Amino acid sequence: MQTRQGIFVDNAWRSSSSDKTITVIDPATEQVFGSASHGSAEDVDVAVTSAHRALTQGPWPAMDLDERIAIVVRLGELVDARREELARLTSSSMGAPLRDTMTLYKAREVFDTYIDAARKLTTEFVRFDADGDTLIRKRPVGVVAGITPWNAPIRHELKKIVPAILAGCTIVLKPSPETPFGASVLAELCAEAGTPPGVVNLVLGGAEVGSALVNHPLVRKISFTGSSGVGVGIAQAAAADFRRLQLELGGKSAAIVLDDVDLDQVIPSLDAGIFWNAGQACVATSRVLVAQTRYQEVVDAMAEAARATVVGDPFDARTTMGPLVAKRQLDRVLGYIEKGRSEGAKLVQGGGTPSNLDRGWYVEPTVFADVDNSMTIAQEEIFGPVVSIIPFRDEDQAVALANDSSFGLGGAVHSADPLRALEVAKRVDSGYISVNQFGIGLSAPFGGVKKSGVGREHGIEGLDAFLEYVPHPIPHELAEQLAVSLPRG
Repeated sequence: MQTRQGIFVDNAWRSSSSDKTITVIDPATEQVFGSASHGSAEDVDVAVTSAHRALTQGPWPAMDLDERIAIVVRLGELVDARREELARLTSSSMGAPLRDTMTLYKAREVFDTYIDAARKLTTEFVRFDADGDTLIRKRPVGVVAGITPWNAPIRHELKKIVPAILAGCTIVLKPSPETPFGASVLAELCAEAGTPPGVVNLVLGGAEVGSALVNHPLVRKISFTGSSGVGVGIAQAAAADFRRLQLELGGKSAAIVLDDVDLDQVIPSLDAGIFWNAGQACVATSRVLVAQTRYQEVVDAMAEAARATVVGDPFDARTTMGPLVAKRQLDRVLGYIEKGRSEGAKLVQGGGTPSNLDRGWYVEPTVFADVDNSMTIAQEEIFGPVVSIIPFRDEDQAVALANDSSFGLGGAVHSADPLRALEVAKRVDSGYISVNQFGIGLSAPFGGVKKSGVGREHGIEGLDAFLEYVPHPIPHELAEQLAVSLPRG
């Protein structure tokens, strides 16, 4: 059984002031997989104080960008060496198939894109202006609170840790209580990679720990990935002291299928968009908007894709979809399925729990047709493998339906003519809209609009979000002197 006791501060585990514990249940077996400490507000204060001290004392503030890049490169090597261990911890904690968790949800790409961004980063430049010249510096924003969800462990933690290190910030990480073990390994690996004491700290726990972290007066930036409801509370807490916010929240993304598509090309993307990770993805294309002339074809093809999904043991190589993370999540998804039925949607496939599995929090891949965009299942984030297929008359109505949502995180447009798809995609109000594919590359800025959040992660934009711009107005003669060795911007 896995165990983690205490908090990780100053590159070492130390006792927690709390005697509370977290019990982690394997969602495939419903058996206890491990236990971990549940921290306290006092633990958070210890961790944040350490992070704040490391910003101004010791070796960290003297390390240059190249030294920080070297630490992240080493961290990437250490994570690669522990890949299978981390993948197994993830599959046993939240249920995703090992075939998926072995990628660590593209952890290598997280490293590569942020390292590339750091190597292109300009931390000082001179700007000439008729009203006065300026040296502009970029410095670390300060202590970062990194709060992560359970649906893509390791990747989510690295999306907070890596840019924080590269920018010269320090961080206190709070992973989801469902997935504490992989994050604990990452904290240890950061120390092994060379981060000085206090740069990366970890406090395990639930809402109590999260609240203490976002309200701590020494925290300067909050980087949170999770539900929109929790995001609202974090934004309200941060407002009093105007803390920097980076909130990647929920979604109800639409995939628009135009009338000229090749179904053999589009169905794999639609399949991945809702059944990958058991639909437990903020970017899931849980609404599929289809031209009326192709509607029944897509409904039939999505029903077949659902039937072809192999639901079962995450450690079985044949499995393509594991269980939901928890019993509460299973109840939530089944409740939405019942809501869809009661509001008049047509259940085409799935709708219950698999008859061949006698334990585990599994739900069948579920397809609804004849869905009106005003129905609950088309408006609220279900976070499960449930897709609503909605017909449209023309491109204008497709765009209107896609935009008729309080969310705006991702989406896609599919057409035999990619230029046509791109022109439609430009009209959709969302954080990103893919053309003839599902998902987004990790070098592109990623984030939402409306209730899907604020700020951007990934690439140079994501790294820049951990930096503060500091202008120094200077005499023209000094500006000319500095411009010999510094870029102009």
